[in-house]
Parts: sequence; structure tokens; C-alpha cells
Amino acid sequence: MISLRKPTRVVTLAGPSPCEVVIEASPVSTAKAELGESPLWAEGVGLRWLDVAGQRLHTLDPDGTHSCVGLSTRVTAVELGPGAELLAVTTNGFGWLDAESGRVEQFADVVAAPVSMNDGGIDAKGRCWAGSAVRDGSRRGALYRLDGNGVTTHLEKLAMSNGIDWSPAGDELYHVDSTAGTVTAWEFHLDSGELDMPRLVRRLPDGPCLPDGLTVDESGDIWLAVWGSGQVWCIDPETGETTAVVRVPATCPTSCAFGGPNLSTLYITTADTDGTGGLLYAAPVPARGLLPHRFSGGVPCA
Repeated sequence: MISLRKPTRVVTLAGPSPCEVVIEASPVSTAKAELGESPLWAEGVGLRWLDVAGQRLHTLDPDGTHSCVGLSTRVTAVELGPGAELLAVTTNGFGWLDAESGRVEQFADVVAAPVSMNDGGIDAKGRCWAGSAVRDGSRRGALYRLDGNGVTTHLEKLAMSNGIDWSPAGDELYHVDSTAGTVTAWEFHLDSGELDMPRLVRRLPDGPCLPDGLTVDESGDIWLAVWGSGQVWCIDPETGETTAVVRVPATCPTSCAFGGPNLSTLYITTADTDGTGGLLYAAPVPARGLLPHRFSGGVPCA
């Protein structure tokens, strides 16, 4: 999630190379968010996503019916819980979210203003990883792990912790630091939940385009929402090269997730920074996603 600001100038990125696939995204809902974020596919439910600034949880049912509910507190990311409730990453920690009423019950405090929590993800053991962000250049952000033992700090001196996901084998964690412009792969030990040697996957040059949320498909490619570009890039995790581009008719894509009956639809959330964004978009892509994991406190689900 990026702070709501207009890009400092209109950006024209270099056109795709002949080897890149270009895909057009289309709106799938008329519901407009000030800051759309955290798309989450739930089987039998459909696509959920947040309006962070508007404190709303949106749901698009499999039949295309839209509904939304106001939230009792600001939520920056949602993940599947062990039951009907959602795990919510709140401004300053973690809570349980009742998707019917919008009530959030905080159970863990992690940070305090001016630091705020941001994006999150669940690993294959059911542990939640979520990062924090600052917007004053002080690099006081960090990456945290929530499990049955509490909250553990893993990375520090981050500017704006953002997109988090794992390789299909679960041996690498991909993490975005938006302000630094980096997508980094960390060697990941699934059994212990520890991080090891980092590897830079991609660095965006200084400018108004920043890496934001991401998701990984079943073949291991990274789909990265690029704030300020109107694009989502498919990135080869080994070479860092862009192999496909999804063009979004909104300046600031924020995140993306696979969903639909075959997990072959890429849903994209956007921010309304200049009157062009805020809608939920979808694109048919030549890839298939993976179902999101449920939070289980680090205890494998039956």
C-alpha cells in the first residue's frame, strides 16, 4: 500500500519488447475505493478486497454480485482465518474481522504512530507475515511474523514493507520495499519460519513508479503491481526480466491476486489518486494461481 499521493509527473514507460505478452484489464465492479488493496480469493465466497482509506470490505460473489460492509477500524490487509473470520492486519497490529458485521477485534499490538502496518501474507505452515511502513524517510519499517508463539521481528530498517508471497515450493519469500524500489527473494526455511540469504530480483529506478503488491503463480512467476505505471508486470524470479504486461486503465495499481473457477483470472486493485482509479479490474492471463493459505498460528491445517 502506497500513501495516497498523485504521481509527480505523467510517466510513459518503454513499450514492451517483442517477447512480452500484453494483456488488457477490464473493470469488474462499479464500486470505487479511495485506496483499493489486499485482493483475496476465497473459495465459495468470491473475491474480497479492501478500501483502506474508506474503511470498507468489498466482496464480489462468484455470480458477480457486489456487497460491502463498513469496518470498525482501519484495516490494511485481510487474510483467510482458520474459520469464518478473517485475519486482519490493522494499522497497529492484528485482529479478527467479522466479514458480516465489519467488526474488528484487535488481539495484538505491534507498532505505534507514525509507523503503521501495511501488507501481509500467510505461509504454507499457516503463519502470518506482515510489514510496517513509514513515510518520512526514516526507514523504521520492519517485517513481522505472527504465529502461536506471538509476534517475531525478522527484517528491520525497511522504508515501506509491501507485497509478500512465496515460491510454489515454499523455499523463497518474495518481499517488496516500495520506497527502496526493490523486490527481494529471501531464502525461506518453511519448517522453522526463518529467513536466510537475500537475493535482489528487481530494482525499479528512482521516480514516481514504485513496486507495490504482488502474487506468485503456480509456475513461480511473480505478478507485480507497479504504482504510478498503470501496469502489472509478470517477472521471471530468476532473471528479474518482465515477460508479460497487464495494462490497467488506472494510474496506480496497488495489488493483485488470482481467482475465478480455474484461478486463471488476475484481479487487480487500484487507488483513486487522480480520478482514474479506485475500481477492481480483472485480466485473463496465461497463468494459473495458487489458493491462499489460511492462518492457523503456525499449526498445519488438517
